[in-house]
Amino acid sequence: MPAPDRRVPAPRSPYVVGVLIAAGVTVLARLPFLGRPLSSDEAGYWLLARDWSPGSSLYGDYWVDRPPLLLWLFRLGDALGGPRLPADGLSVPGVRWVGLVAAGLTVLLTGLLAARVEGRRPSLLAPLLAAALLCSPLLGLPEANGEVLGVPFVVLGLALLVGALDAPAGRRTLALTAAAGGAGTAAALVKQNLVDVLVFGVVVLVLSHRHLDRVGRRLAALAAGALAVLGAALAGAAARGTSPAELADAVVTFRVEASAVIGSSASAATPARLGEVVVAFVVSGAAVVLVAAAVLVVRRALRPGPRALAVAALVLVAWEVVGVVGGGSYWLHYLTGLVPGLVLLVSVARTGTPSTPGTPGTAPRPAHRALLGACVALCVVSAGIGWGHQVRTPHRIDSDARVETWLRAHAEPTDGVVVTFGHPQVVAGSGLHSPYLHLWSLPVRVRDPELTTLRHVLDGPDAPRWVVVSGDGVATWGLDPVAARRVQAQLARTYTARVSYGVLHVWERRTP
Repeated sequence: MPAPDRRVPAPRSPYVVGVLIAAGVTVLARLPFLGRPLSSDEAGYWLLARDWSPGSSLYGDYWVDRPPLLLWLFRLGDALGGPRLPADGLSVPGVRWVGLVAAGLTVLLTGLLAARVEGRRPSLLAPLLAAALLCSPLLGLPEANGEVLGVPFVVLGLALLVGALDAPAGRRTLALTAAAGGAGTAAALVKQNLVDVLVFGVVVLVLSHRHLDRVGRRLAALAAGALAVLGAALAGAAARGTSPAELADAVVTFRVEASAVIGSSASAATPARLGEVVVAFVVSGAAVVLVAAAVLVVRRALRPGPRALAVAALVLVAWEVVGVVGGGSYWLHYLTGLVPGLVLLVSVARTGTPSTPGTPGTAPRPAHRALLGACVALCVVSAGIGWGHQVRTPHRIDSDARVETWLRAHAEPTDGVVVTFGHPQVVAGSGLHSPYLHLWSLPVRVRDPELTTLRHVLDGPDAPRWVVVSGDGVATWGLDPVAARRVQAQLARTYTARVSYGVLHVWERRTP
């Protein structure tokens, strides 16, 4: 069997039409959710993106453990369609538009990647798999989260790298490799664990040194592209008052510290969420695809012939699984980070064993193709059922939205509000400013466990008029219990309980 011809199919081929249809379905699947309220993370990122200018913290006056390109994408979303404040919560259609476009692009780029891997007659399995997973509520639909916004860069980088593998290391090939490095860095600048392209690139190039010319130059081009994009991003962030040292602390150092805190102090909710992620992984069909494709690719890697692509695909998926498990907090959208590795694995599994001089190649067995097709069909069915349920389920007005509405009705525009802890959508939806830099709960547990900064805020000249307490009190896992009792006593002395919605309790500062 000849080595795969990595040229893409003709524009009017059935394959290209099929990829376009899959991408179109992915886009259409997200349209009904454009006007629905943002999730907690989406609202928080949107608020930080709007607030980001030289200030007292990492991003303006707020802090979050995320890289800057994520906030630039949310700023783009705000420009495409600004906030709406209905009774059921803050919505920013432009943010969801960015997520919609990212999902559609991922499917299109998956079509390109599959064509690069499988040759002139690729199957639609990989694009269909990408479409199914990106349309599944079990993987976080309809949120425009870091994974959804980052995976197009990952798939683009993979396609560029695979397309450059069979070409001599001329100027065009090195430019494509550099572009792949840039795409890989862009993905990591959206979500810091999305270094998939760089992991895959190093592995596949090093393992290809026997039949690939100028591997050193290719690796240098990959690094140059990555560093060029990183330098541009750091310069852009610095212009907004965010230094490289601050970013390194947020996206690297903090994550190490957070893992230690989660491992030692997390409540029972954390392993419960892990169970939910495992169930979603199985019910979505992604687990079945992973096992089936991995077995076929391992079989291929153990046979004679070039195995760099097969081994690199396996390493990539292993890295993505580590990213899901190592995230620590275990949210469903973590599973979206598996999409690039799964689609690559399926494409590699369909290529059979390539030929080498003196060694005949083998085509994939019909049974293997049928197995992969059945696994992808399971994902499509699961996504269709989940999407149908999601779109038919009316959105309920939750306690966060009720607090947002109440604050908009009773607060002055110059008032401040602090939420203990998390619920950044309350700050964003109320239209008020928080003098406390932490809008998410995990940074409080890691960086302010004794609540020193919070106590200074509540005692200082910029003390907020409003404090929203989640639960029965300030105390929660990861915090010093004595410090939590002090803050609770401080609230009782200087604030008056005004209204409660569910687990959220609004306190107003007493006038002197």
